[in-house]
Amino acid sequence: MTQQKIYDTTSKIPIDDEISVEEIEDIMNEISKFYEERGSPRINIVWLANLILKRLMLDRDYYVNIEGIKGTGKSNFILLLSLIQCRYSGLWKNKETGKIVKVLPRIKPLPEPWEHISFGFSFKNNMSFLDDSEDVKFKFNSLDRYQPYIIDEGSKNLHKYQWNNKLQFLLVRMSDTERWQNKSVYVCFPNFKELNSAFRNDRIFMRIYLYDRDIKKGFASCILSLRDMNRYITDPWHTDENAKMYENILKKVPIALRNSSHILNTEKKLKNFAANFDVPSLEKIAPRIWDIYMKYKTYYANKDAQVIDLSEDEDNVRIIKLKTSIRKMIEYMKMLNPNLSNKDMQKVGGFTSPAFIKLMHDTDKETINKDGKMGRY
Repeated sequence: MTQQKIYDTTSKIPIDDEISVEEIEDIMNEISKFYEERGSPRINIVWLANLILKRLMLDRDYYVNIEGIKGTGKSNFILLLSLIQCRYSGLWKNKETGKIVKVLPRIKPLPEPWEHISFGFSFKNNMSFLDDSEDVKFKFNSLDRYQPYIIDEGSKNLHKYQWNNKLQFLLVRMSDTERWQNKSVYVCFPNFKELNSAFRNDRIFMRIYLYDRDIKKGFASCILSLRDMNRYITDPWHTDENAKMYENILKKVPIALRNSSHILNTEKKLKNFAANFDVPSLEKIAPRIWDIYMKYKTYYANKDAQVIDLSEDEDNVRIIKLKTSIRKMIEYMKMLNPNLSNKDMQKVGGFTSPAFIKLMHDTDKETINKDGKMGRY
């Protein structure tokens, strides 16, 4: 049985977090071996990194959303994809003249007599563990062209008091005003439908769904979906249509018996399907680099785990107070008239059924203390 490493939740940000040229070369060699064992498929994670780089070099940007249930390897995927994208970036030295130049991410290495001396990826700059909006923008603007920017949800609750909505609006603005920077942005929102429509339908070009993972063998499996470029449709992801088709295809297979093969074969028949491939585990092929990432993740995940100060975000405090007050009012009305059903309350408040359910569930989980801080049941 494979034993998973337990990471110290009190750990600090690692000091020695630089990735060497030798390490990235070893990663690329391990990836090559991984795919050679699978028959050297043309479509793989290196192919995807090159595809994104080619788009960036056409004076564009590229937004990708990574999805999947917890533990399927979303963080592994975006980190590995970013490392591959940057594999030839950094400082190069001419062995004959001694000249040193800074090289942007590219598909091929510089020819002889150039030597790669410094790798151009940084955990501090290329990754965001739910920084505030100003830090997100600052980090993004600090990156060179063709660089990846990773927004990982692991440091805190992704749905922390509308934080994700603010991030989406910021990214929408950045994609309008900063497109000339030609960078890729990888965001990890597990529930794609919860994204606001402008970000979901107009900014995301690709969705990557991690649907299976084999920890013992050290790999995960993913599905790529592309946005429909038909400008006349309201939903370029065909969400409702794909959902009906998915259930229709698997209607004879009970949910409890559906496996990864069922998922893949069904997804291949949906409108937005583009490709699928396996991805190696960084923990297996580059344990030191994965260890650095996990230390960053655990550090930020526990930084404000107990109580989150909302004193600087009055708008969010008001929203939560309003939701709490509405729920109390609903409960009071039910107490006065026990015959009132949830449907009756939805009509009185003008709520849709999903909005009513979400309101009741959200307010069950959130309270605001007298000192303006957020607590959770």
